Amino acid sequence: MKRSIPAALLFLAIPLTVFAQEVPSIELDTPTVIITGPEEVEVGRTIVLDASASRGVGTDPEYKWFKGESTYPISRSVEAVFTPESTGLVDLRVEITTKVDGVTSIFEAARTITVYERKIVLLADSSIPKEKLQLHLQSAAEAGVFLRVLQPKESAIPLGTEESMFTMINEESATLNGAEAVVLWTEGIKGLQALMRAVENNGEKFESIHNQTIVLITDRSLSTLARTAGGPFTVIRPDQILVTRKEAINPLISAESIEAFQEALQQRDIDSIIVDESTTGIRPWNLLSSLVNYMLTHGVSSQTVILLLMLPIIATILAFFKQVIGITTFGLYTPSIVALSFLALGWQIGLLFLLFILITGYATRSLMRKWRLLYIPKVAIILTVVSLTVLVLLGIGAYVGITLSGDTIFVLLIMSTLAESFLTVKSEEGWKAASFGIGETVLAALVCVFIVQWSFLQSLILAYPELILLTVGVNVFLGRWTGLRLVEYFRFREVFKHIQEE
Repeated sequence: MKRSIPAALLFLAIPLTVFAQEVPSIELDTPTVIITGPEEVEVGRTIVLDASASRGVGTDPEYKWFKGESTYPISRSVEAVFTPESTGLVDLRVEITTKVDGVTSIFEAARTITVYERKIVLLADSSIPKEKLQLHLQSAAEAGVFLRVLQPKESAIPLGTEESMFTMINEESATLNGAEAVVLWTEGIKGLQALMRAVENNGEKFESIHNQTIVLITDRSLSTLARTAGGPFTVIRPDQILVTRKEAINPLISAESIEAFQEALQQRDIDSIIVDESTTGIRPWNLLSSLVNYMLTHGVSSQTVILLLMLPIIATILAFFKQVIGITTFGLYTPSIVALSFLALGWQIGLLFLLFILITGYATRSLMRKWRLLYIPKVAIILTVVSLTVLVLLGIGAYVGITLSGDTIFVLLIMSTLAESFLTVKSEEGWKAASFGIGETVLAALVCVFIVQWSFLQSLILAYPELILLTVGVNVFLGRWTGLRLVEYFRFREVFKHIQEE
């Protein structure tokens, strides 16, 4: 008969957020008892707890291990071997008898072990409310299931979400051991991508993942996410990946097995798609998709792939703005790079960086007026100062906890070339033209960001990258545009009035 783990005790044993634990300060002069070993174990499995990492206990200490309130030791060595027979929370305590300054003293420490029959690991991103996770913890405790919830801290930049989950999975790799299922409740495939990177970096730490089922929770298109999950599947090699809705979490907790869980999904009419060996093959009509999956499975971040796939869409949107609407920007390349930087950093941080880049570039050029330098060396000096400004800003960001990836920094450095375009227009056409140019460039970039950062669009393009070929046809149409631009109807409205009067 299944024994349930008391909910109240389980809440004490399972922290909701497992990301960064503070290590207490240790004074080397004071004996400190440290127990190492697992904090959870399946019924009938044997674990070993070790007290050899204890500090300041002398050269000839005596060890005694006790279970619960028992006074009879289960071990008298530095290690204790424990095999639980029933579910619940078990307290194991070690007492170390040693001499300190000639005085015999006893020091002790305790470790609470969670014993389970079924274990499920739930990885949720910071967008999932903690109240919902608490409800799932409670229902799992009532069903006698050990539910371990991992949730990273919220990242200040869009590209930092996957990185924080990757770091957390690496630090908590032992948590996946013994789990029959790993639930990824994240936006798109960020959680799956982070798990894939962790497995790729150190497959030995994630050997147990090959026997587990990965459950992807999404509120968007199942077929799109299932198609995108094919690449990571070939690296992680789990038993299967099941893409479904959040309503499937409770049936997973209450089911006796994965097979019973899949039957429950069918009975409750909850949509689901299975990704396994039979659905991840390369076919002639999805060669571009296979290329994207190959990149994803060989160390290329999904965010990097998204930025590359979004660039043709951004360029097409900007071409529409210039050809049909008639806005003025610093060419097509500059607003495209600005849009990519906003997409990678978030538009708030991106605007802040852009403002500092322009101020620094203008101030540097103003200071060099009396030097009478040629144009090219002068621009080289400006870009040098701008790069140093970006370096200082990155240092400030690291100080306040905002760390940028290498891909993001690369885009940011390219964005620094906007200072050259701004200063060139300013010197040739004046402040007004330069201000309008930078304003319309930033405005167009922001519109592009608000369009392409739509999660459904990103997931769709990542799953069906062949769709970006449609931008070629759109640009052919724009290239044949012969009508007036929209702003010209306002600019020449007086002329149109005279024509109508005549």
